[in-house]
Amino acid sequence: MCSRFRLLLLTCLTLFACIPLWAGEGSSTDNATNSTNASLSINAALPSASIKAQSEAGLSPALLGLFVMKGFLTPEEANTLLTVPASAGMPQLLSVLKTKGLVTDADLAQVSSAATQSPTGFMLSTASPPAAPPADSGPAVIPAVAPLRVLPIDIPKQAGMIPDIKLGSGANLKFYGFYKASAVSDTASSGGPTFGSQDWPLPLLLADTGPTSDPQVHLKARGFRIGAQTEWVPKGSDFTITGRVEGDFEGDYTDVNNRNISGSARSQFSLRLAWMRIDHKIGDLPWFAEFGEDWSLLGSSTLPSLFETTGLGVGMGSLYERMPQFKTGVQFHSGDFKVQPEFAIVMPTAGSSALTVDQRLRFGDRAGAESNQPGVEARLVFQFPLNRSWKGVAPAQIIFSGHHARMNEIIPHAKQVVPTPYTFTCTALPCTVTVPVPTIFTNVNSQNVGFATTWSIVGASNCAEPSGTCNLEQIFPTGTQVGNPQNIWTAEIQLPTPWVTLAAKFYRGNDMRFFFGGQLNDVYNNLNGLFSPEVSGAFPLNGISESGRSITFGCSGGTLDAVLSNTIDCPGTAVQSAILQPVGGSGGFAELSFPLSRIFHANPEGHNSGWVLHMGYGTDRAKYSDAQHGNHLGRTDLDSASLTYRLNKWVTFVHEVSYITTFTANNQSASGFTVETLPFAGKLTRQAHNWRNEFGPVFTF
Repeated sequence: MCSRFRLLLLTCLTLFACIPLWAGEGSSTDNATNSTNASLSINAALPSASIKAQSEAGLSPALLGLFVMKGFLTPEEANTLLTVPASAGMPQLLSVLKTKGLVTDADLAQVSSAATQSPTGFMLSTASPPAAPPADSGPAVIPAVAPLRVLPIDIPKQAGMIPDIKLGSGANLKFYGFYKASAVSDTASSGGPTFGSQDWPLPLLLADTGPTSDPQVHLKARGFRIGAQTEWVPKGSDFTITGRVEGDFEGDYTDVNNRNISGSARSQFSLRLAWMRIDHKIGDLPWFAEFGEDWSLLGSSTLPSLFETTGLGVGMGSLYERMPQFKTGVQFHSGDFKVQPEFAIVMPTAGSSALTVDQRLRFGDRAGAESNQPGVEARLVFQFPLNRSWKGVAPAQIIFSGHHARMNEIIPHAKQVVPTPYTFTCTALPCTVTVPVPTIFTNVNSQNVGFATTWSIVGASNCAEPSGTCNLEQIFPTGTQVGNPQNIWTAEIQLPTPWVTLAAKFYRGNDMRFFFGGQLNDVYNNLNGLFSPEVSGAFPLNGISESGRSITFGCSGGTLDAVLSNTIDCPGTAVQSAILQPVGGSGGFAELSFPLSRIFHANPEGHNSGWVLHMGYGTDRAKYSDAQHGNHLGRTDLDSASLTYRLNKWVTFVHEVSYITTFTANNQSASGFTVETLPFAGKLTRQAHNWRNEFGPVFTF
């Protein structure tokens, strides 16, 4: 659409530049008639323009009227241009149009060239022009595979969208989306009551699969997505305001009486995107500011073209997220070469795994918000064409991004007392159950947070009791808090060619659970040399944070008391919390996409014009020495291949085959390495695999 506007502008400017060459060719009567018609046209568009101003103008009133009706100029700007001297009219008009971004320096050079052409030259030849070739009804070539870009750097133009609905406020609205249904076959599941029966893949070995690998079949009809783009251009403004809201039915399932029996077929609608963006020009540099829920600058620039979109490679090398943010950026460009740095403040999120259902329903997460500082992200995009002569090939991109945030865990003063379980004997119906006294633990919607008080600490330097013996509650009478950093960076590349498109990403960082990396580990307790008692694999000297995380405490040089049970001796050193050590990791993916129809020279208008083959490999890895303190998963690899057939611009069929392999993280100690095994298919193993097939149509609108 923008190119059409520029073509129209260029045509009008060229014709105006050539008016002096045509002067005198028509009769005075024709000129008078044209002048009258021009006055009528400009008056229709500019009610306040005076006839006197029109007659003295150096610019054509009809041309200015056309520009006003097309939205290139405001009535006020056109009226001002009507009053300038003839010698200054065209330069001022060109300056206004250039400021609005509607013409470029190259366009102006072409107009200048046209104005100096001879009347018998190319632009103004009186000979009959050659017959124009018949217009093509479709593309000359089948387009190459364009990378999936959820964060494009193309600048939105004023009136650049053809709306479906025009609102009374002046805003335009356009809808988009797709329906997707698929049949899925898995030879194994992730296991357990929580992850064992979902219709999208996660790393394996998350829990016990029972006597088999738990193979499954699913039919999915919840992949319906709908969104709306908005555009609003205030009259007389050089700002472009755009927005988007998007959602799908990939959310959770219902838990209400009239839907419980059929709950597996009743997924709920959930938000994906909701943002507003303002675009402006600072001199010649495009600038934007955006506010709302959008893809993260970290990692989301390059994504694999997977048919499975519910998870999109969670824990398998994709690394992405959508999150609330305020971001801004500016674009530097020279011809087709563009450089766009962007910066954002984002909602810091830990992706806490121990929140109760009630907590997650109320506020989603808390450790990030309670750090009292926003997360920060940055992205730098280089965009350029690999070859300007290639037709139907998107430009290449090289992208770097980074993220930093901080998490904070709060441990309050003391846990509630949990008594020995009560037993009740019913002697008559209905059975009356005695309400427990208020001092015991009764809030089942939250964890029993606070400090353990069943172990005693003797001789700690921060114990203020006269006896010299304290429990954790006495050492930290008002509670305490501990935090950890979250740092991640990525490098990404997208190289489209007529024969194959390469998309690849590499990332490294720590605490990547929220971004679906690091084998979904977050942090662990690193005592860093502190002594703390361990009983049957548990640390009894601990505190439970508000988000349900168990945080261990200890002291330097401590030992178990030789006489007293449940007691440790600290040799005059302070009791401290363990460091929340983020689990490190790395990963990424590489994908090759082949436009088969273009490679084999299919007819662009034929039924075989829509064949595409995607082949990819993704891997997500946790640092083994860290993961042994987490979920014990060390690495998951994803090999995928999908064959896509696009019947037309509305209907596409896809068959995707995936091979997923998960490995455990070896245990590391001063004495060496030991293999970690987890239950799978009725035995203990250090690796598991899953063959996954998914087929179905996508209806796009």
